[in-house]
Amino acid sequence: MGFSRQFYRLTMRFGVISLMALALVLGSGAIALGQLPSLPTATSSAFSPPDGVSRHGEYETASIRSPLDRRELFEVTSPTVLNRDRVPEGLLPVEVRAEEVNERLWRLFYRAYASEPSAQPPVVTIATLSNQPIIQASDDQSSRPIRLVTVTEPDADFNGKTLDELAQEWQTILQAEIVRFRELGSPEVIAQRIGRALQILLGLLLASAVIWWLRRRLTRRQQTLENRYQEQLAAIAVGPSPSGSEDGEAIARSTLRSQILARVQHSLSVQRQLEIDKFLKWLLFWIFIVMWYVGIARILATVPLLMRWSLYAWATPLVFMALWFGISLAIRVSSSLINRLTHSWKTSPYPLLGESQRISLRATTISNALKGLTTSVLVIIGIIWTLSLFNIPTGSILAGGAVIGLAVSFGSQSLVKDLVNGCLILIEDQFAVGDVVQIGDRSGLVENLNLRVTQLRNSEGQLITIPNSTITYVSNLTRLWSRVDFSVVVAYENDPKQVLSVLQQVCNQLYREPEWRDRLPEPPTVLGIDDLSHTGMLVRVWLKTAPMQQWIVGREFRLRVRQAFETNNIQIGKPQTINYNTGLADVTPHN
Repeated sequence: MGFSRQFYRLTMRFGVISLMALALVLGSGAIALGQLPSLPTATSSAFSPPDGVSRHGEYETASIRSPLDRRELFEVTSPTVLNRDRVPEGLLPVEVRAEEVNERLWRLFYRAYASEPSAQPPVVTIATLSNQPIIQASDDQSSRPIRLVTVTEPDADFNGKTLDELAQEWQTILQAEIVRFRELGSPEVIAQRIGRALQILLGLLLASAVIWWLRRRLTRRQQTLENRYQEQLAAIAVGPSPSGSEDGEAIARSTLRSQILARVQHSLSVQRQLEIDKFLKWLLFWIFIVMWYVGIARILATVPLLMRWSLYAWATPLVFMALWFGISLAIRVSSSLINRLTHSWKTSPYPLLGESQRISLRATTISNALKGLTTSVLVIIGIIWTLSLFNIPTGSILAGGAVIGLAVSFGSQSLVKDLVNGCLILIEDQFAVGDVVQIGDRSGLVENLNLRVTQLRNSEGQLITIPNSTITYVSNLTRLWSRVDFSVVVAYENDPKQVLSVLQQVCNQLYREPEWRDRLPEPPTVLGIDDLSHTGMLVRVWLKTAPMQQWIVGREFRLRVRQAFETNNIQIGKPQTINYNTGLADVTPHN
């Protein structure tokens, strides 16, 4: 049996280490591409269009946006530039052209905003230069019009219109945008929009106060439920006491299982209420975040001076928030499923008598380990998606991490062994938190057990930490039941039948007392005389006790045996000695 278990452990360790090494090697395969010279490919940065540029065959387009709120007005078009590192002479990339137009629009709008309210708004007109329409704007502050954009043949060809038609369309759009900017930039509109923004801010503060009050109520209720849940766990650990009378013994033992299950189910109902309160607190937290996010975005879209940032508020931050909301929700759902799985294990209708506390502790340990594993995996996935969201290359990071992980894996084989052996300890239920075990030459109460280490508290109060990889043989002193192995040597002069009778009387008296009856699942057994030697007769008694009760029962039983031996004049065995004396007169001295 021991050989098969050891072979099973070695097989599991070898399989896990092999899978980890294979995953690291396969993950680091992308690094091998760095050994080849860099060749120009269609996916390189020089041959792919930059952000904000759309490629349509021979043409590329970029957006012209309003300086007010960054909404798209129209698109300018330029011939496609395949290699940005080598732009042909006389050809302007479309992103450079769009940036110049946007800068001119911003300069025009700023001058219109800084002008007097009584001044006339800029007028957008169309002029012709080298047979190409030019859209320009003139105002009272300058004698020379500001050239905004030139309508080119690629613009007309891409939009399917003539140069004049496209110029008139863009003129109408720009003139309407200037009028809208002047209207929103008036002091009356700004004061009205700021007042509306203050109302939104006040509403956010009031809603935040309500959410804070609800979370405070839930926190107080959660503390109450936590205390009640701990009381239920303590009641399960103590367990219902059986009746001390002989007549009620069968009834007490038949109903013991149902009482334990009732207490476990009641504690689980309290834990479900606790989980619901935690979920409500989590939901209120995300409602608070979404509320402030929407409120700030609404304020940015309301105040004219802040409208240009409103588009950014609904772009990357919204995706970022949705991503981590999904990750957080996945963590809570996985934790809830793990709790339901452990709950069904705890409420099994056929638990062994006295195993309810152990099953509860083991289920808690496995549940915490599974929750930690799923949380780590989901958080890592969320971090990778976040990096890709902000255009940070995750491929190189993962490849470099794979190489580092491969190097670390060879240097941390003991850590992998600890994790594998910790999983085997939990799966095989070798011991759990609350057991008294002996591991090698160390013994004590198991205070903490995880996948990495096992911590024991010995009789001197020392906390002993043992890596799980070093655990090969374990002696569990408190699994299901314990035993007091009592043996005493009595002298040959005593009557053996009287000695056995006295011990039997002490056993029966101890078993009948209600104070000790709940610690003794069955009557003690007087085995008889186990050995005869020069010291006397070795008499042995076995006392089967509840877990963790063998020490206190053993002390009480030894005290009563000592008193009973004294009352019945039973002598303890002593080693027999023989003395050899030689007279001095018989010794002949030699000169």
